Amino acid sequence: MNIVIQALLDAGLLFLCGEMIFSQNKGIKAKDLILLPFQFLLCIVSRMSFSVGSASELIFEKQGFEIAPANNLFLLIFFILLVMLINSVYYKPQNNDFVISGSMAVISIYLGVKVCSVLFLSVCGATGRVLVFGSRMMALMPAVFCVLSSVPKYLREVIRNGGFAAKLVTINVTVVLVTVLTFFRFESTAIIEHTWLCAGILAVLLAVDAVLLAASWRKMQERKNIRMMEQYIPIVEELVSQVRSRQHEFNNRIFAIETAVACANSLEEAKAAVAELKEGVLMDQSSRELLVCDSKVIAGLLYEKSKQAEMAGIKVEIELQGLFRKSVASETDWIEILGIYVDNALEASKAGDTVFIQCYQKDRFLELTVKNPADPLSNTEFMALFHRGYTTKTDKAAHGFGLYNISRIAERRHGKIITRNETIHERNYVVFGVILP
Repeated sequence: MNIVIQALLDAGLLFLCGEMIFSQNKGIKAKDLILLPFQFLLCIVSRMSFSVGSASELIFEKQGFEIAPANNLFLLIFFILLVMLINSVYYKPQNNDFVISGSMAVISIYLGVKVCSVLFLSVCGATGRVLVFGSRMMALMPAVFCVLSSVPKYLREVIRNGGFAAKLVTINVTVVLVTVLTFFRFESTAIIEHTWLCAGILAVLLAVDAVLLAASWRKMQERKNIRMMEQYIPIVEELVSQVRSRQHEFNNRIFAIETAVACANSLEEAKAAVAELKEGVLMDQSSRELLVCDSKVIAGLLYEKSKQAEMAGIKVEIELQGLFRKSVASETDWIEILGIYVDNALEASKAGDTVFIQCYQKDRFLELTVKNPADPLSNTEFMALFHRGYTTKTDKAAHGFGLYNISRIAERRHGKIITRNETIHERNYVVFGVILP
């Protein structure tokens, strides 16, 4: 019975590590639990051995599984290969490289958490059943917390897009942990006797990998910025080219206005001539705001959204009186916030409506708001919209995370969300926004 409970706890930890790296769902879905029986069977099989003699007998090993799911190197390698196979078949990742690096990350987290739990409880004086079961239950707690939080999203992003450095980290952690286990012959007692040596190895490993991951994260953000610039800066250049193409017309109109004023016989005649000549030559307010925006990437996004709204018959009024690039939030964060808020506003609007996009500097904070006409919402309804997975759209599987992601950005950047009802031109508008330092 003890072996079954241990195998269940091990399978549970392996399942959570797999969900953390491979699952695209928020939290744990009931259908994913189908993996547990296979992982439980894998943990049971890794304990099996045969005695050869007058009567062959199937034996389940009781010792040597406090940390690793196997008690020798060859069995552990076989276990890792089976984990790769299960992940590949069930999660069906698009990239084969991700199957390898992701599975290595699963094993790294599994072994790392188990080692830390065993070392911690041994330092606290735990032995016997307390150590065997306590370390397993202790390892489950951080795994559950990570799966229910936003950690998996960033882990997956780093492993997928972090390049060679991220893949190197996932592999070297596994290699080092397996090497340590092999050196101590998979005996937890030997590892416990050398607690401080093992703790030192883990500390050095974590420090080196932290540096590699930080460098990988910076490169990933740089690639994101480059992609954004490639996507949106040409759109701003289109706006600038439109202004330049009208420069000749502007010069002719200015010359005509000067001539009309010089030839007018009275002030009233001059005013009428100027009013007639300036018709159609002035640039709209939103375009002027975009041209002076300090972030060309954000200007490109807003210009693109304005064109989309124009095609749908929706008017967009933009007022920007703040500096995005002086904010603690990155341009990537602002692009995500604006993209989600503006898309939601346009989806909720119809032809003839006006959407307001405003940005103001208030002391050291930057306040961004997006307003669209809609029925009034209560505070409870506003709050519900920012819950993870909540959506009013019919396709619930593909929606419900945009506003939640904005709330996470605001929390991470020590800002706050803005929601309110506002009356504009005797019509109710719902206001969504964010204040960031």
